[in-house]
Amino acid sequence: MLNWVTSQATFVIGVIALAFCYLMGLAAFATVELAARRGHRVALKAVSPVTLTPLAVVFGLLMAFLAADVWPNFDRARTFVGQEATQLSEVLVFADALRPEIRLLVRREIRDHVRNTVEREWPAMASGRATLRELPPPLVAALGSILAMNPEHAGQRLAQQHAVGAIEKALEARRQRILLSRMSVGGVKWLVLTVLAALLLVTIAMIHVDSLLTTAVSLAIFATAAGFSMLLILAYDRPFATGGVQVGPAPLQEVLTD
Repeated sequence: MLNWVTSQATFVIGVIALAFCYLMGLAAFATVELAARRGHRVALKAVSPVTLTPLAVVFGLLMAFLAADVWPNFDRARTFVGQEATQLSEVLVFADALRPEIRLLVRREIRDHVRNTVEREWPAMASGRATLRELPPPLVAALGSILAMNPEHAGQRLAQQHAVGAIEKALEARRQRILLSRMSVGGVKWLVLTVLAALLLVTIAMIHVDSLLTTAVSLAIFATAAGFSMLLILAYDRPFATGGVQVGPAPLQEVLTD
């Protein structure tokens, strides 16, 4: 369910998050009002407003911890994609100093790798199905061709060493990119966050039980704040998903263009 939500456009994610929080607010309002009409109004009114403080602090801290997990991962995703593109570009640069047949082979393999990444790996990462069971064949082939070459002079030997190092760094950046595509906020964390939000909504409704209008306004304010807070987490949760705020393969495609 969460994967489906994060695969939607940011606007749709926001609508879902707000609708969910408003439904929780409506449920809290109806539950407290029903209890009040059944003779529990005095007991509900006796709840101290101070009760809101620890609940709100815990809710805010949990939201901050989730943001501290999600937002750095989004930045790391962009960094890994940029690093992979940079290293592939360096491979092409160093390949120009190698023998013509090796240069042409390396360029072809790099282009095949980029196309495979964009057309196959990216959709697999978006659905969380990307794995590290196999190395990308084009990069392996390019690496093998470079290593098999017998340098004719010191310049080619230096270019060969740097090209091999760039391919190794590109493979590491790819590995980190795929690992990061599997990471997301766990269901238990969302459950705890939802329970805390529900407790806050019920407590707000109990404190303002004597005034329906005040209760409705207070619940709407908190539900809106909670909904937009959840939007910030959901939109950035899976940077390689097809929805939300995405990290795309544009840097790699620029390598292909070059």
